[in-house]
Amino acid sequence: MTRIRLGYGHVVPGQALPFDILNTRGKILLSHGYVLQDQEQIDRLVEREVYFELIDEEAIVSHYVERVSLYQRVIDISRDYEALLDTQGNPPDFHAIPGIAKRLQEVCELDSDPALACILLHKPSRYSLRHGFNAAILTEILLKQMGRSLDERCYAMAGALTMDIAMLALQDTLYEQSEPLTPEQKRDLVLHPSTAAAMLRQQGVQQPIWLDVVEHHHEMIDGSGYAKRLDASRLSLEAQVVSLAERYCAAVSERSFRPGRSPGAAARQLLTHQGNTIDTALAALFLREVCIYPPGCVVSLLNGEVAVVVKRTLHPATPVVRSIRAPSGVRHQRPPKRLTSKPAYGIQEVLGFDYVRGLDLASLWPRERLDEDDDEDAEEELLEG
Repeated sequence: MTRIRLGYGHVVPGQALPFDILNTRGKILLSHGYVLQDQEQIDRLVEREVYFELIDEEAIVSHYVERVSLYQRVIDISRDYEALLDTQGNPPDFHAIPGIAKRLQEVCELDSDPALACILLHKPSRYSLRHGFNAAILTEILLKQMGRSLDERCYAMAGALTMDIAMLALQDTLYEQSEPLTPEQKRDLVLHPSTAAAMLRQQGVQQPIWLDVVEHHHEMIDGSGYAKRLDASRLSLEAQVVSLAERYCAAVSERSFRPGRSPGAAARQLLTHQGNTIDTALAALFLREVCIYPPGCVVSLLNGEVAVVVKRTLHPATPVVRSIRAPSGVRHQRPPKRLTSKPAYGIQEVLGFDYVRGLDLASLWPRERLDEDDDEDAEEELLEG
């Protein structure tokens, strides 16, 4: 049996424990079947560093109870962020940015999978606003795993959310542009980190992590970045994480003239062609969190269904998915859950975004608990094969 540290998402308030909770010495603290009363109790357990023994990973997955539609909550935050920055030429109120970051942190604290899915699935009208928002999500997930405090993560996210405020119009132009950059565009690109930091300072922003991320998010640890060509000795961890996050988010995003790369291809390209620009420990963490098939990835299954990854598991190659299209091509009205560790539901290949165009994506992370029919579907999956 494998001993796993308890984390958010393993247990839910009001739901009976599907396993014993153990301390670091293996002593049982809470027995199987105990009902955790509230989120505060879960917080204390996670902070205390407790464990459970994994007897059957699929049984643990089957006990997972869906909460509110956190995906929709992230979309609502995204829209508020877009409204904050898209001010038709008037200066945005940058002091509201940490509030956006904190709301994203609250969602990720409950379950980071639907938030991570937004990077691949949410397509607002302006690429320039999507890019910083997506990078902020990945920044929160990576920095939390690296042990950064809530405030440190919040201001690093604020940096990601405002890193491109001096070139929003240019980003939207480049989204449509397949030709090489003009000299003027190259100049604006190189200057935008310092210009953005100056815009923030003009409104009285003085938070060091926030400004550091904005000024240095294009610097690389090997000194090949811009605009100051700083190396690892002069780059903060927060700036390095945002740099990696924004490059990955750019790689998986489409342009008007080409599709985005698949998550696996984007990760391979970053870690092979740009490996010298990424700290090895950060690269390993990035691979573990983004994994082969991250949430939001559209895939075909061996049984002929089309599905969307909704939850990571301990094994990166076998996530939990929801089927959106039957082998006949008919769309499911209520996307059933599939465990890709089952032979019939193994992942065959990664597909493009067009397969989910027009789909109610929030339905993949239901608002209510699984009803009896969905519970029966999950039980049947466990019994098959």
